[in-house]
Amino acid sequence: MNTQIARLVRKTALSPDTTDFLFEVKDGRFAGLEAGAHIDVHLGKDLVRQYSIWSWTQDGRCLNVAVKREDEGRGGSLAMHALEAGMLVQIGGPRNHFHLQPADRYVALIAGGIGATPIVAMARELLNTGRNFQVIYLVRSKGLAAMDAKFRALGIDEWYRLHCDDKDGQLDFKAVLRDLPVDSDVYTCGPEPMLNAVLEAGSNMRGGTIHFERFSAASDQDRDESSEFEVEIKSSGAVFEVGAEETILSVLNSNGVPIDFGCSEGLCGTCMVDVLEGEVDHRDAILTPDEQATNQFMCTCVSRAKSKRLVLDL
Repeated sequence: MNTQIARLVRKTALSPDTTDFLFEVKDGRFAGLEAGAHIDVHLGKDLVRQYSIWSWTQDGRCLNVAVKREDEGRGGSLAMHALEAGMLVQIGGPRNHFHLQPADRYVALIAGGIGATPIVAMARELLNTGRNFQVIYLVRSKGLAAMDAKFRALGIDEWYRLHCDDKDGQLDFKAVLRDLPVDSDVYTCGPEPMLNAVLEAGSNMRGGTIHFERFSAASDQDRDESSEFEVEIKSSGAVFEVGAEETILSVLNSNGVPIDFGCSEGLCGTCMVDVLEGEVDHRDAILTPDEQATNQFMCTCVSRAKSKRLVLDL
């Protein structure tokens, strides 16, 4: 996986639990800087975390990510918050699985908590390209609205709404989506309960599409237990067995079939491969339900097989 060395220029507190990080690449520039993109930050051995970019400089040398500190999280946010200005880190990407589509449709941006980071960049792009849109930013309380000032700095007050649960109660997503113009696009990022509420309310839309990005891969809580299966490499005909406690990614890499990877949690899409035959047990947070249903590609770090064998286009 290609990475670049970047220096942490500055840390800025945005709220009691969220900090902005400004990185400058040591040599060259960052490519692929666009709304919805994220970077992989290497924070130590086997600790790589993905953070959405909310701002960047025109010369491509600097970018900003905002990170919420999760004391009970998986360690990435604590490692990020432990960084000090001047430190050098490896950064992979940017990559984008949350593209803002160019179609000339009305757009509703719905952000929850730290999920506002890619939404700020989307709002800026929509404003700059003259698109019609609205933004709803949901937080538990105003004091935790880390990205509120960033939205307001865009000068979009007439299209922007800050919704604080403690003051405004629960948002009626069904009403919000029902009132959108015909064939609107919705882009949403935030905690799983909010995403589920938006997706469930989608039946009230008059056409259009909901595009979403998750913080974490889908839960395994309701899945069947993992079992053994085989993967076949199309180019060589080699067949490898994947044990119940193994991943396709680890088995292939250990057998000399190199697969690039990033997060190893089904969140970044780096390890995506094409599937030629077999039925996939998708466990990622990248592919949409329609994309998963095609069985044409999969994330090898978390997804498995429902069939006895998968044939991969490698």
